[in-house]
Amino acid sequence: MALIPVENVGEVGIVKDINPWQLPPNVWSDGNNVRVEHGAIVKSPGYAEVMATCPVTPYHIVQLKYGTEAYWVIASLTSIRVYKTSNETWYDITRGSGAYNATADEGWTSTVLGGVLVMSNGFDQPQFWALSSGVPSTSTTMADLTNWSAGAGATHYPVSVRAFRSFLIALNLTEAGVPIPQKVKWSTEAATQAVPASWDETSATVDAGEYELADTKGAILDGLPLGDTFMIYKEDSIYSMSYVGTPFIFAFRQLSPSVGALAKNCVAEFDGGHFILGNGDVYINDGQRVKSILPHKIRDYIFGEIDGDSFERSFVVADYGNTEMWACFPTPTSATNQCNKAVVWNWTNNAFTIRDIPNLAHAGYGTVADPNSFTTWSAAIPTWSSALGTWTSTWSQSENVLVMASPTDTKLYRNASGNREDDADMTSFIERTGIAVTAQQQNDQSTVKRIKAIWPKMEVTGSGNTVNVYVGTQNSTEEVVSWSDAVAFNPDTQSKVSVRKSGKLYGVKFESTGDFDWRLDGYEIELDDAGRRGSRMSS
Repeated sequence: MALIPVENVGEVGIVKDINPWQLPPNVWSDGNNVRVEHGAIVKSPGYAEVMATCPVTPYHIVQLKYGTEAYWVIASLTSIRVYKTSNETWYDITRGSGAYNATADEGWTSTVLGGVLVMSNGFDQPQFWALSSGVPSTSTTMADLTNWSAGAGATHYPVSVRAFRSFLIALNLTEAGVPIPQKVKWSTEAATQAVPASWDETSATVDAGEYELADTKGAILDGLPLGDTFMIYKEDSIYSMSYVGTPFIFAFRQLSPSVGALAKNCVAEFDGGHFILGNGDVYINDGQRVKSILPHKIRDYIFGEIDGDSFERSFVVADYGNTEMWACFPTPTSATNQCNKAVVWNWTNNAFTIRDIPNLAHAGYGTVADPNSFTTWSAAIPTWSSALGTWTSTWSQSENVLVMASPTDTKLYRNASGNREDDADMTSFIERTGIAVTAQQQNDQSTVKRIKAIWPKMEVTGSGNTVNVYVGTQNSTEEVVSWSDAVAFNPDTQSKVSVRKSGKLYGVKFESTGDFDWRLDGYEIELDDAGRRGSRMSS
């Protein structure tokens, strides 16, 4: 009899692109609704509706903060609303000239220039929310971007508008009905808390200008600042845009001739770099080079799961408090063609996990309550063990979290709220198959192993809650895994799961469906070797 320890189970996370029998024992071959945390695998938190009843079908969400006041701006395809956290009230800030013409496939982008919110959808003039005495007013509506029509023309519609330094950068324009997908246009520098005074590239008195990135054929999809450089992401390439001053204002350099973004809103910043959901891979751009972070991990899974008819609805969002980047995408099983699956990369651990998401169009990161509001830990929405920050006697309801926009449900959801998916039970599991380690701690696919017990190193919240444990076996890599019946495991009262299974390859699965948390730090496998009797297998 031998005990085979499996430790550091959160070190790598889930790897689906390599055959399980080729992986180290602490790497998982499948899973859903779990995350890595401090070297362990934990159940993913649930989500719940926030900000009362959303008054519009939400397709885009962004938070603005001004001192202690926070606003959530929500865009539908035709209108824009804002939620003021201090009084928990919705306001209609749709432009006075009428409804917008956004589409579900194109969506919105948003940016903040000197405190001023600017938004674009590719079918209307860019919109802005003016400031008064340094803050926006809920009695003021969005409006067509001032001075845009004077310089760029009233029928010039950019796919994306982003702030960089004191400039606004417009990307992929349609001018008088003619698409110019490779054009970059920039404003003159804006005064503090104001929008730019001109976009006129022909004027010798301002530093506005434009440029076409025609070295590669793909259309421009989006862009984001990275340090002192603005990165432009096309379908098939990446360019840097650096400020050089007069007379050229900006210099352009091709950073990659072959890597691009999958869609707009598919790039997010973290720790001095950009995370990119690309066309066929996931990359990191540090400003100097672009490299894949998915080789032999989970790339084939992602791009095998993305729905080819609605891939442009994919997006990425950063959960900075948990050092996680979410690559969200629709699968063919999404009834509404919205994002129903996320592959989550923990950049601290360089580990990947997978989770379900509620048919999202977009997500934002910020506070969900009055920043001056506090509650006790016993009354907190998340449990103390899953909440962000330091455990003290009080907890701020304004902790930063992901807020997710679901047009399917016409709801806004707060991530990391309880252990349920809105009001439904959430099934979480982590699984590893194809382990060939013998009692002598050798990797041998020809030896039959008798599995007697699993000794989980596990914590579960709540008295009496249990996690189901399964043991699986195979006699060959081509054989379907034969799983044992589920055995309910309560770490408060049990130390092991007794099971009898034999095979040349074995595996283990931990699964729960219930309103509680769990954490798995490792486990031990109790087994004997039965020799090379490939034809004999008992259950």
